[in-house]
Amino acid sequence: MTSIITPAIIILQALVALTVQLPWLLDGADHNSTLHTAAYAQDRRDANAERSVLWVDIKDFISSATSEHVASAVERASSSSNADEEFSAIILALDTPGGDLDATLDIIASIQESEVPVIGYVYPQGRSAWSAGTIILIGTDYAAMAPVTTIGSAQPVRGDTPVNDTKVINAVTEKAVSLAELHGRNTTQTSRFITHNDNLTPEKALSNNIIEAIAKDPNELLQNAHNSTVTTLKGPRVLDTLDAIIVIHEPSLRVSLVNILANPVLSTTLLTIGFFALIYGLTSPGFGGEIAGAAMIILALVGQGFDVNWAAIGLMAIGVGLVAYELYSPGFGAIGVGGIIVLIIGSTLMITQPVKPILVSEEHLGNLALLSTLIVAPFAGFFGFITYKAWKAKTMKPLQFAFQDEVGTALDYISDIKPGFVLVGGEYWRSKTRGAEINKGDKIKIVGKEADMLVVEPLPEGK
Repeated sequence: MTSIITPAIIILQALVALTVQLPWLLDGADHNSTLHTAAYAQDRRDANAERSVLWVDIKDFISSATSEHVASAVERASSSSNADEEFSAIILALDTPGGDLDATLDIIASIQESEVPVIGYVYPQGRSAWSAGTIILIGTDYAAMAPVTTIGSAQPVRGDTPVNDTKVINAVTEKAVSLAELHGRNTTQTSRFITHNDNLTPEKALSNNIIEAIAKDPNELLQNAHNSTVTTLKGPRVLDTLDAIIVIHEPSLRVSLVNILANPVLSTTLLTIGFFALIYGLTSPGFGGEIAGAAMIILALVGQGFDVNWAAIGLMAIGVGLVAYELYSPGFGAIGVGGIIVLIIGSTLMITQPVKPILVSEEHLGNLALLSTLIVAPFAGFFGFITYKAWKAKTMKPLQFAFQDEVGTALDYISDIKPGFVLVGGEYWRSKTRGAEINKGDKIKIVGKEADMLVVEPLPEGK
């Protein structure tokens, strides 16, 4: 076991690789292209004399980090303490498969608390705002879509199964309908997004009175929205966006970190690998596996907002304890097998069964589950191999002592009451005799072994 590379190093390297690569892996766009070029390339004249709008990207999975990002943007735009930075509107650029229901409701609450109008914009072209993204779009004061985009499929899911509980469906539906009523949008079509998983193109969304405009880029959006009267909880507002300067609201370091950890693939991977590392750390202390495992579990819980399936975590913890106990106890029986079964059940529940419903498309959730499995499987195999080796070494029968060379040379005076060292086959051994005396330099013959000491006798002369 000591020849195995320190698993803590492997785990930390994997964590770094996942953190760097995963956001790019899940995003099918070419990240080398510059989004919103037309709007951002405007001539920046005197900021005090020009209108400004605050641009907020809502991309990938909607999580608690997303809601915090939107809340900070609303606070920034609504604050009047900074005279050098005044905004006439906020643009939420939606490109998302959906996400957490609580985070979605928090984002809607932030929209309604905003002192400036909030524009929802499904962008760039060819992308989508599924599920939670659709409900957020309906909750904005002015809604628009870029060409070749899509909205819809807003039925909540739990794990990879659509939620059909009328209590959940009715609650989500009525919330969305109330948002549509506030902004004068089609309540029937809004309801069907959730109850029938309808999907709409920009043209259909416009004709069904779900959005107010179709805009190919941010410049066209600002032109279309200018002088439009929108209804907010704080009363009617007139949008003043013509030739406005777009200011990008960058996420804070904390939000960026939580957003990475909140990715369901990464958080599930960290949690699963963390438990495997914890098993190895408990069975082979000194390599740092238990420390790395605990750290990854904590990071995974942070990413999941501590709203995780505690029953699944309990099962996995019990499984870890049972396997660890079996590895330290004689044999490999029912306790070890039961621990592995419980651990597998807990891992399965953790990957596929969130505690609460979420608003995300089933297809995207299936892809996440497949990707999680593909990422976790090699690590599971690795730690399974290590655990097997530990068990095999523990249960291996002791090997009979085999002499490399039965004849050697005494390096010390040796008697039955004074042990000394001998040289046998190029190795130094502590030795004793049974009644005989051996002088330094005499030839000896090995006749046995007691614990870690050889039993020797003088070699007759001539042999």
